[in-house]
Amino acid sequence: MSGDVAIRRDGAALWLTIDRADKRNALSAQVLGGMLAAVRDVGDARVVVIAGAGERVFCSGADLAVMAADATGLEHHEARGLLRELLLAFRGCPVPVVARVQGLCLAGGVGLALGCDLVVASSAAAFGLPEVNLGLWPFMVSALLGRHVGPKQAMDLMLSGERVDADTALRLGLVSRVLPAAGFAEEFAGLVERLSGQAPLAVRLGKAAFWAALDASMPAALEAMQAQLSLLTTTQDAAEGVAAFFEKRPPRWTGR
Repeated sequence: MSGDVAIRRDGAALWLTIDRADKRNALSAQVLGGMLAAVRDVGDARVVVIAGAGERVFCSGADLAVMAADATGLEHHEARGLLRELLLAFRGCPVPVVARVQGLCLAGGVGLALGCDLVVASSAAAFGLPEVNLGLWPFMVSALLGRHVGPKQAMDLMLSGERVDADTALRLGLVSRVLPAAGFAEEFAGLVERLSGQAPLAVRLGKAAFWAALDASMPAALEAMQAQLSLLTTTQDAAEGVAAFFEKRPPRWTGR
């Protein structure tokens, strides 16, 4: 446990669970700081799972009670910087970061989920950006939102403040896949196990190259991808993967 975050290992997966069910798993400095420290040092974990305690809410966004507390504007600004650092840490993490959205995902919780490499939602999940209803705006979330959904859909979500169900979120591009609410835990565990078994070196190099390419021009992206492909084909894991394919056996990854 680190602050309001429950940290545990489950096989090759590192689980970071917002443990504030009584506060609708709202984000606090303790939550963000605890997750940030863990993501920056994943050890030998092969997958990081971001989850919310309980069944009803993944994350409701920033803790409004903390926002209303006696603190200076500068202190609030610096606290919000933790979310920025966490989202950047998700991107720089050498293993897949997967959001497990089992219930409501609102406001900053949407940003938290979008910062992950994969967002896996229960069919009972719902997503929304209600900030405008409070005279606020999801500024930090919008930095990610436009990279995942079209501008018209993004503005609709932010201007209306309305919630969308999991299937709509999938259609919009907010989530990677939707699993049935009945048996969600079991199917999610199966997905994590599959991800944990992928070639670690290919995943690390591939993830970094993919996100870097999104921020580059097409010529620069293709040149970088060519270099990464040439690099990966020189590794022991690449040779092992090809050999295992022809020998019709499971590969034995070494991460070298």
